[in-house]
Amino acid sequence: MEKYARRFDLTALQKALASDAVARAGGWLFYDFRGLDPISLNVLRFPEGKMATRRWFYWVPTSGDPVKVCHRIEADALDHLPGSKLLYSGWKELQAHLQDTLKGAGRVAMQYSPGNAIPYVSRVDAGTIEMIRDCGVTVVTSADLVQTVEAVMDDAQVETHMEAAKMLRQTVDLTFEEVRRRLRDHVPTTEYDIQSFMADHFEAKGFLADHAPIVAVNAHAGQPHYSPPEVGSSPVKRGDLLLIDLWAKKKTPYSIYADITWTAFLDDQVPQKHREVFDVVRSGRDAATAYVQKAVAEGRPVKAHEVDDVARASIAARGYGDQFTHRTGHNLGYEVHGNGAHLDHLETIDDRLIIPRTAFTIEPGVYLAEFGIRSEINLYVREREAVITGLPIQTELSALLA
Repeated sequence: MEKYARRFDLTALQKALASDAVARAGGWLFYDFRGLDPISLNVLRFPEGKMATRRWFYWVPTSGDPVKVCHRIEADALDHLPGSKLLYSGWKELQAHLQDTLKGAGRVAMQYSPGNAIPYVSRVDAGTIEMIRDCGVTVVTSADLVQTVEAVMDDAQVETHMEAAKMLRQTVDLTFEEVRRRLRDHVPTTEYDIQSFMADHFEAKGFLADHAPIVAVNAHAGQPHYSPPEVGSSPVKRGDLLLIDLWAKKKTPYSIYADITWTAFLDDQVPQKHREVFDVVRSGRDAATAYVQKAVAEGRPVKAHEVDDVARASIAARGYGDQFTHRTGHNLGYEVHGNGAHLDHLETIDDRLIIPRTAFTIEPGVYLAEFGIRSEINLYVREREAVITGLPIQTELSALLA
């Protein structure tokens, strides 16, 4: 357990600040009120279970000592962090402390995203942003800082991701074999039954997830975030298209998720329409993967939204652009949808660079009224290489009963 323990590192934080050419900030201002900003809580390693019912701020200048601003009735709220402390009771005193603390800072990074372009980072409410601007500073986005501090993995975390990816691939094979057995033995089976089988396997292997896996047949597979109900989920039977989307991480602090999606046709042959749609999705997935791998190998900067454009263009060229209704991929972190760069130029505009030691999904999909296909892989980026984790990946839509 100890090798996964992470402590607040002021030196690393100030190094990230100094090297962030996008923010060009004089410092990073952390703020929280009743858990509004989980990024601040995590970056600052806020003690679990610590009472904090009043606003607090933590100012980390690019160089120099941090400053804590806390309410007097919770004066110890940030005692686990370095820096001097300023206490307030009333709002006028709070504003005066902030004025003094931020004087001359110029540009202040906060969990703010102009136009809400990156909702994952847009955590500070508009009123607080106004209050900080009234201190005579410019508020800039911390999006790149968040990615550097939150999404960049150390060696131990990379190991946890690799273990999760391996376990998920094994689960796919076990699940398809279980479905094959049930169908051949004429065992009545529902989507929920298969979901429970997968969740039980996660538990037995020492992994957890924020939600049970997606198990969807036919039209339900055309709903990207479908979740089978315990009562009333569809039967899984011969002639169905089956989609399983599974994600998990180790039950170890600061472990990193893996997240993959596979599909199968539950018969001895795959219909031409299903085969065609899978080929369209696979081509978009592979085009996006190749784009990232080539750019990383050449040392060429690549923005996350560019990868979404590549996958989307591939699928649109085959006539299915309108049926690809979500982003191409998301960052993988402590949460399955992490705080690093997302491959998105549809739902949002994520213009952050893809940087080394981060991982993300590539998961285009085509969703029709009668069925949907998604193919999801994970990519881990090194300095000059982007590698697929959780091999082998799906290359064709197989007939499970062939």
